[in-house]
Amino acid sequence: MKKTVPLWTIILAFILFSCSQSYSATADTDNRRGTVEEEIWALEEAYFANLYQANYEEVLALVHRQFLGWPGAVPQPIDREESARFMKQLVPQPTSCTLKIERAGIRLLGEIALTQYNICVNYNSTAGVTKTQSSRITHTWVKEEAGWKLLGGMSYDQ
Repeated sequence: MKKTVPLWTIILAFILFSCSQSYSATADTDNRRGTVEEEIWALEEAYFANLYQANYEEVLALVHRQFLGWPGAVPQPIDREESARFMKQLVPQPTSCTLKIERAGIRLLGEIALTQYNICVNYNSTAGVTKTQSSRITHTWVKEEAGWKLLGGMSYDQ
């Protein structure tokens, strides 16, 4: 006698298989997203750590060739070359400081990442007085073959 598998058994197996694949894909996407987000936050920290160590070349290595930014201390947006000059005026020599990035938000859309955060910098002035500088930052990163590059940004000194 020939045994047949009921149609509902096949349908149930298909549904279970589909659900398990969907769950697996969601978990992989969430894992990847978390990894990319941490990579972007590490770049934000490297940007400012290198800036305050006066490692301008390391900072510029993170900056896209088509960069457009608007630091709170300048009257209009600046490009990559103007940004390099601005950095050298802002931090003319290595500065011993502590940096604290307070993450406010991050969004990923394909090969684009948008970060928003507050940064607090504690440093000693030339007079030896401890000062704190706080800024609100928005950065836009774009992924290229060579990795993530800072395409644009804006800051507001608090």
